[in-house]
Amino acid sequence: MLKRNSLEGLSFFQLKENYPIKPFDCEDDDLNDFLFNKALLYQKELLATTFIVEDKERTLGYYSVLNDSLQLKEEDFPSKSKYKKFLSHLIPHPKRHLKSVPAVKIGRLAIDKTYKGKGLGMIFIRNIIADCVKLNQQIACRLITVDAYKGALTFYQKLGFEFLTEKDNNEDIRQMFFDLTNLDN
Repeated sequence: MLKRNSLEGLSFFQLKENYPIKPFDCEDDDLNDFLFNKALLYQKELLATTFIVEDKERTLGYYSVLNDSLQLKEEDFPSKSKYKKFLSHLIPHPKRHLKSVPAVKIGRLAIDKTYKGKGLGMIFIRNIIADCVKLNQQIACRLITVDAYKGALTFYQKLGFEFLTEKDNNEDIRQMFFDLTNLDN
């Protein structure tokens, strides 16, 4: 088990060109493929930035983040009143202002099968939150968003993420968000 909020004894860094990625298998072909074949390309094209944690033998996990904007659409809500309530919570004076909310998206987050359940995912989320708080000193970012696999929903909920809508309730992937203003409460 990892020490609370600590990567002590592990290497944590942004993916760099020509860096030999150590063995990694999160048991999801898409997430494995992204790390080995796409992460660096996304980074070069300024589409996502990837951070890796490794020990001496393995890559233990990684996450990729990118800019996002949560587009708020009435049709995503069960009623007009629920849409307006949600909108007024996120955006002051919504009739006169924005119809989208600035966000950072977790594009990918994966933990090696040998390291699942040891707290690394929680540390990743806390790092992302801390980076967003720091970012807010220069550029506004209200939300952290994620398109979460069904198997990861409970993980994100435990960390304070909420479902955007019930519209995707029966889908394999659900859109979730974490409101950074909740950190002040």
